[in-house]
Amino acid sequence: MGDGYDSIPSVESSAPAHKPLMKELIAEAFGTCTLTQIGCGGLCAMTYMGVMSGLWQAASIWLVGATLAISATASISGAHLNPAVTLAFAFIRPADFPKSKILPFWIAQLVGGIVAGCINLVIFGAAINQYEIDEGIERGSPEGIASAGAFGDYWSLSSGVSGPLHALFIEAFGTAFLTFVIFSATHANNSTVKDGAVPLIVGTGIGTMIALLGSLTGAGINPA
Repeated sequence: MGDGYDSIPSVESSAPAHKPLMKELIAEAFGTCTLTQIGCGGLCAMTYMGVMSGLWQAASIWLVGATLAISATASISGAHLNPAVTLAFAFIRPADFPKSKILPFWIAQLVGGIVAGCINLVIFGAAINQYEIDEGIERGSPEGIASAGAFGDYWSLSSGVSGPLHALFIEAFGTAFLTFVIFSATHANNSTVKDGAVPLIVGTGIGTMIALLGSLTGAGINPA
């Protein structure tokens, strides 16, 4: 393995150190879009179509989405796909990922997430309308959150969360766990993890947190 680890797989498997920033940003936007579209698309199918029966099935969709997104973009941008991961790399491994890239990466990730939401809205638009009619949900009302849950995380929908500070702790724990998995799997001294296994390991970390925390806060663990 190489000495620098600015990406989820090791730098040894990445493109040259000085890659065009725009190319990296396009990869981040595409990867975040892929991750979010597949993951939230699974939630849309579960919520509006009733095609899944449990949280673990939704978590498995997120696992697959993360594995595909990371595998497709890691060699270009490092496949952060998460503002929290970008921030962590900039402060913990600044020699490999400069702080000057934080804001551009954040913007690319946000754009990718928005595009993914728009894609899912087009795909499931008719199903959403029918679901809201069947459930008597009026958009913009407090009850409307139940319909929006496939596109975002609302801790207020769970009786297992006592308040905003409790929700903050849950989300902070899930994000910290994911970041720990990423940095551990890509550490220079970790000789047990092969580069090709990293996307699946990180995807498993995401899926695990969603399975454990999804019924509480939705397990966003990703500001984008």
